[in-house]
Amino acid sequence: MSVEVRALGVIPGRGGSKRLPRKNVLPVGGHPLIAHTIMAAQRAKYLTDWLVSSEDTEILDVAHRYKAPVPFTRPAELAGDEVRNIEVVRHALSFMEKQTGKQYDIVILLQPTCPIRDPAHIDAAIELLASSDLDTLASVKGPFKKRDPVLKAIRGGVLEAYCGTELEHDWEAFFIYNASIYAAKRDYFLKHERLISARQVPLMMDSFHSVDVDTVADIVIAEACMAYMQQAKEGHSV
Repeated sequence: MSVEVRALGVIPGRGGSKRLPRKNVLPVGGHPLIAHTIMAAQRAKYLTDWLVSSEDTEILDVAHRYKAPVPFTRPAELAGDEVRNIEVVRHALSFMEKQTGKQYDIVILLQPTCPIRDPAHIDAAIELLASSDLDTLASVKGPFKKRDPVLKAIRGGVLEAYCGTELEHDWEAFFIYNASIYAAKRDYFLKHERLISARQVPLMMDSFHSVDVDTVADIVIAEACMAYMQQAKEGHSV
């Protein structure tokens, strides 16, 4: 980047996941799930500082084993089911600014449920947001555009168009958050306590890098994608 930007990365690792218990430490592709995000952050060039925020002993042990910065143990009041990532990021930002004595320009949330994120995606997110007049950035997958509109609703037992149009000239490609990266400029984040805004910088990621692990089936998909990408990297026919 031509301009120096101070970026803080936050990897949230709560121990009490309900849908897939202990998911952050489950093995995925030979490593605990959260370790993949740690390894991506380690190789990113534009993160000034980054850390793992957790209250869970096992997750903290994994973080230490993979040499991730763990400057604090997350307070118990920020570890409940109803606690939002916004609160976790705000706590980490406040802690780090007090500890380092420096003010960050950008905060970036790196969800550990996205194990195939590339370090280049993190760097691109920081660079894109830093060079934009917009306040936030989100990673997305897509575009999705099909002959028959793919978004449907079930209303009164009937499957019908979600957006109310079936006219071909009205079709527009759409994108979906893939949960991998959310970033916000510091002042916007502190003022609005949000990592998203009405208009955002998009960071487009392909289907392989957009895998989001919330179920056992997602782990199977993630491992299949990892194997495919590794074979392709090695030049094997796939």
